[in-house]
Amino acid sequence: MTDNVAQWHTEHANFEKLLRVLERELDLFDASDTPNYELMLDIMYYMNHFPDVFHHPKEDLAFAKILARHAGAQRIVADLTHEHVLLKDSGEKLLRTLDAIVNDSILSRENVVAPCRAYIEGFRRHIEKEEAEIVPLAAKLLHANDWAAIDMAIRQRDDPLFGKTAEKRYEALRRSIATQPD
Repeated sequence: MTDNVAQWHTEHANFEKLLRVLERELDLFDASDTPNYELMLDIMYYMNHFPDVFHHPKEDLAFAKILARHAGAQRIVADLTHEHVLLKDSGEKLLRTLDAIVNDSILSRENVVAPCRAYIEGFRRHIEKEEAEIVPLAAKLLHANDWAAIDMAIRQRDDPLFGKTAEKRYEALRRSIATQPD
């Protein structure tokens, strides 16, 4: 397995950790408690600034290379590429909603819970589909020179939450992740 494919798996596992924290906060709503909106906002800020800006564009380049070598991947590549757009759009809307709440706007419960649950479910299905269908093709079809070209096209950045030098903004989120069961 190439380092890039291993990194793909690692990033998916990290995203799942965040989805679990987000889900835990939503469960507080169901228990008539108040979730940590700032924590939720940090999650969505991260999701809008790492997966949407670095992870998904890198995947899109890998998808194109896979498609060039395996025409049978056309349906899955089209589906996943479309899902990247949908996840980005729904993530941006959710980020704006949570930002409004943190900044004292009054919004109904439905403005948060339903879109957030839909985002979680959609992101999980997306990861499952990638792990089952496209990641194995990437491991089989893409070579070191393909990954080098992809890396050259996408500006590399250390993960601001899970990387070696996490941003200060994410301290509370890192603590929350560390306390959750695996």
